[in-house]
Amino acid sequence: MRRKGNFHLGVGASSILMIFVVLCLTTFGILSYVTANADNKISTKNAETVENYYAATAIAEQKLQKIDEALLSAREDAAKATGGIALIQLKEYNQYKNRSKLQSATEILAGNASAEQKKAVCYRSFAQMLLTRLDGVTVEPSDEDSLNVRFPVDAGAGRQIETRLAVGAFDDAERYRITERKLTPQALESDGGDTLELWQGNSAQ
Repeated sequence: MRRKGNFHLGVGASSILMIFVVLCLTTFGILSYVTANADNKISTKNAETVENYYAATAIAEQKLQKIDEALLSAREDAAKATGGIALIQLKEYNQYKNRSKLQSATEILAGNASAEQKKAVCYRSFAQMLLTRLDGVTVEPSDEDSLNVRFPVDAGAGRQIETRLAVGAFDDAERYRITERKLTPQALESDGGDTLELWQGNSAQ
């Protein structure tokens, strides 16, 4: 009888197979490392973005507090000036003196306007002078009884949080009302480009 021959795998074939397996494992290892590294960079960037956003939000709230304090001081000074207290004796007089806006208050106080009109004009003038002293705050007069205020806060990664608010009249319950808060690229104008609308809020009395 003819014996069946046994099939033997040569040393060369086993070496090639081993090299192929090693190359596959190396390739998969490199791909896994690259993917993990990319995911880590994205996660780190997202964490920094979130951290910068909330830090900017905190700074914006601190600036709103300063704005509210300025408006409260302006209201107190307007009431005192209308009540007959000399301008030089006002709490924030050092912030008013030598400012052109003080002329409006001086003129209305010297005239025959009603107490309500005097309070309104003085409050508006005092508020505008105090607000423009705050860093980064821009005041835009709108009508006789209110002011529009806006300020940006750096949120990192070329973005900023821009807040806009309307200052109420002397007798309004709210000293200001936030009309807009949005996240914008710093390179774009404040009134254009892609934006992300954020929470709208009001001041506490």
